[in-house]
Amino acid sequence: MGLNTVLGDMGINSTIHIILPENTNLVYFGVRYTDIYLQPAGILAFDPKTQYNPRRNYSDPFKPWVVSDDYPQMAPLLFNKGNNSSTSMRFKIYQISNESSRVFLDQLNDVIDKSFVGVQSTSLTFALSVTWRTEDSSCMDTSMCQNTNSSLVLATDGQLTFAMISLEFSEVPLNFIYQSGFNLGYGRGWYDLGLSEDRVSGRHLYLIHSERPVKGGCDVNRNPDKGKAHISPSVIDMFGGNILEVSGPCFYESDTIELLFGNISLTYGKGECYRISDIKAKCEVPPLTARGRIAITVSLNGGISTSYIGSITVVHPTLTSRFVKLEGSGWGGTTAGELSVRWNASQLSHFPEALADILLVGYSEKTFWGFELPVALDVPVSKEFASFDALAVSCDADCAKFEAGFIAVRVRNITHANHYRTLPSGAMPFGWLMRKHLEKVHGPQWLHEKCVKWYAEEVDHMQWIEALDNCPCSLQQALLDFGRWQTDLSCNMFSRTPTCAFHKGAVHCVRSVGNKQKSGNQCCYGADGLLRYSQDTFQGSTPDRFHDWGAAPYGTAGSVPSLSHGLADVMTFFYCCIWVDYKDCDLYMDVRPTKDCKHYKPPQQAIIHGQSHIKGFDGHSATVCMEGDYILYQDSEMVVHGRFQRYTLSKTSKKSVILTAVGVKAKDETVIIKLKHGAPKQNMNEKGPLLDVIVNGEFQFYDRDDNKWQDFSHLTVVNNDELQLKQHSNFTILSKHGVGVLVSEFRNSLQLTLTSFPERTKTSVGLFGSSIQVDDKISWLSEWYVNVTSKQIIPYHVQRGVLETQCPKAPDNFTSEMCSGDKNCLYDLYSTGDILMAQNTLTSYQRYLTSKTVFSKVNSCGLLNVPRSMKSSFNYSLGSTVSVTGCRVGTLQGQTKYTCTDSGSSQKWSPRITAVCSQDSTNEAANFTSIIAGIIVCVSVFLIIIIVFIIWQRRKRNDRYLFHVKC
Repeated sequence: MGLNTVLGDMGINSTIHIILPENTNLVYFGVRYTDIYLQPAGILAFDPKTQYNPRRNYSDPFKPWVVSDDYPQMAPLLFNKGNNSSTSMRFKIYQISNESSRVFLDQLNDVIDKSFVGVQSTSLTFALSVTWRTEDSSCMDTSMCQNTNSSLVLATDGQLTFAMISLEFSEVPLNFIYQSGFNLGYGRGWYDLGLSEDRVSGRHLYLIHSERPVKGGCDVNRNPDKGKAHISPSVIDMFGGNILEVSGPCFYESDTIELLFGNISLTYGKGECYRISDIKAKCEVPPLTARGRIAITVSLNGGISTSYIGSITVVHPTLTSRFVKLEGSGWGGTTAGELSVRWNASQLSHFPEALADILLVGYSEKTFWGFELPVALDVPVSKEFASFDALAVSCDADCAKFEAGFIAVRVRNITHANHYRTLPSGAMPFGWLMRKHLEKVHGPQWLHEKCVKWYAEEVDHMQWIEALDNCPCSLQQALLDFGRWQTDLSCNMFSRTPTCAFHKGAVHCVRSVGNKQKSGNQCCYGADGLLRYSQDTFQGSTPDRFHDWGAAPYGTAGSVPSLSHGLADVMTFFYCCIWVDYKDCDLYMDVRPTKDCKHYKPPQQAIIHGQSHIKGFDGHSATVCMEGDYILYQDSEMVVHGRFQRYTLSKTSKKSVILTAVGVKAKDETVIIKLKHGAPKQNMNEKGPLLDVIVNGEFQFYDRDDNKWQDFSHLTVVNNDELQLKQHSNFTILSKHGVGVLVSEFRNSLQLTLTSFPERTKTSVGLFGSSIQVDDKISWLSEWYVNVTSKQIIPYHVQRGVLETQCPKAPDNFTSEMCSGDKNCLYDLYSTGDILMAQNTLTSYQRYLTSKTVFSKVNSCGLLNVPRSMKSSFNYSLGSTVSVTGCRVGTLQGQTKYTCTDSGSSQKWSPRITAVCSQDSTNEAANFTSIIAGIIVCVSVFLIIIIVFIIWQRRKRNDRYLFHVKC
């Protein structure tokens, strides 16, 4: 039925097909639909094959998945109706182009804007309302009657989709079993409305355009046991300042509202809030000491009334967009004059009278965010500019303890704030601020004094370096070992604006994924692809006493992302190197030596490519042809499952099986990555996200720079795609113990690469870890088949269908030059008829062989260790010859030319290293003599100045001179 017909008060008891016009964009849980099917059973469906199965419990995620039961639908109320029950259906369509529809749409706009966080100024273009009435004509006892009214309004503004469900019972019948919710369809899950007998009747609002639904309105019961907080936006800056819209419990005018970040045992900060309405409040995010997914609590009246729990993603400071620009020279140095700050006023406030303060927000490892110093007050926000004289800003002993922090532009009145109450800059050193006090205490040599003191403390406590992983010898190894190493964003060759400010000469750096004793390693590589050592250059690879990414559970000294590392490893680099023209930089490098790659242990790799072809850690090969879930990999800390299903898009009549979903579990945390519909798309050219990512039962999105990397308690998920493509098609799952799982989509199937280090793979089990006995592939597959639903990771059980004996088998004379004799390429070409799939199978296998070669052996002698020396080359790989050409400090002695040779079991330098940069007593005496001579020169200069001054006084000259003499 077309939209030209608008039905009013007419009862209908058969399915109605509604075709939406082309300009109506209706998205239901991430998928655009053009057709709607209204069924008298109480269902609004998006597929004509949808039917209600009264025996199916939609809420049970481990029921066998049957295609005929699992189509996308909205079900306000499903229940078994009596034999004498009858259901009638009425519906009406509203379009913005229809004058008579506008009053209803405007009223609905108003309700929506008031009911949902993060939604404002809605302008609906289309709505459909439908009512189902069920009556039992033979029922005499009202307590047993199933007389119900349920209605649904489905509406969209072209981007967002809303559902309003109303249920009405005269009485809830005894023993009444019902289901109410949204079925996403195609194995993607069921969202239960969670209605209980005391909460059935009434109106319920939902935002349903994305895979993560949001409930509108507020909870009048204020029940903390069932309360869930809804928060927008869902991604915030670790430096804080964001304004969040919050809902959950209904807010009374007398309520004191507070937002707590973290859990009961460890709170990272508290945010100031104010009430907007019964449904919404606004809260400011304070500076935090954690990143990743953290709990957030809406606390009423100091927690006495109720607390509603939600979660939010806190982003590492370097990944956040900045709306503050710093101008003037000296911000990052030890001397500064006139400094200026510019900001984006629209982010802060739309109020013409809004005022802002400019603050220096300082950080220390003892008090964290315990310092705020105003440098400009009561500046109109609309001015978008403020300046101050750095020389006029005073700093005492307490101030000097806060060596780094950020500049903040803060709106005075929180009710005037727009998207931000506070706009923070990026992190920076406060050298110019603390210099005034430290010069008073230590004199002009304060930087040297700080460096020497820090060095003396560090040199006796360097055991942490031993626990770190050794650096890969080559950039190629570092990139392929993605489970243990990931790109350091401060030196990233894949960035459009690559910068390696602290590692000049490097083209790319990686950081260790895990941390040991809160420490992390950093490895940097030059244009030649070789590791750069801190023992060779002040711009080399330096391990981090505290990991730049922090260390969970965060919130303690040494564990705070960016800032703990900034104080322990970056500020000290300023003291010893940058601010003193590298005069004390050898001291810094002595206590930050590069972990020698000679002892690097490459990982082992296993893959699934093409039509479920497996290459295990030991090189064994297999092809999975039986549907179902299988254990791919399992060690003592994590397990990886793969789901294999029929490939329905095969161009031939032959049967084939593909990988459609991957589930990873570490302790109590799960990550599932699956083809978007749980089955291949029918349209090969369909645009948009290709994979669903579900973490702990909730869909997650990776569509912006600040959320493409998300940390959870035990696992991390990273989107590897170019964000502009909006494909959601390539993800890495990282475990805290160094196992990496790379999952990507190709031609409506999944490809997988897993890396794990040798100690793990020796004891791991699963299809990747266990070799296949000859002629025993069926029992080998059966051993790792997941046949117990309680052990499933991926919801909805897939019945074991295709037997091993039914695998497609190409005739002996089936060949193709494209495959170059590769049997898996030929298999895929024959079984699917898909040339691109077969080509990709061959390419994937060639990449696998390349990786095996790269990881096969570490062909390096490691560092040619001659401290304080200069060399002809930093190439320490097998066969290279390196000459020691001189010394930065001291006199060169010993053999100067060395070659990296292979002794059979290892690589070593030949001849044995005897070169040394010595500083003998003669040199020390010479240095002492130089110091004495310098003192004499200074005294002489001082006497000359006095004589000149006396002469000048006698001549009574009027011109004045100022001398600055540094001795």
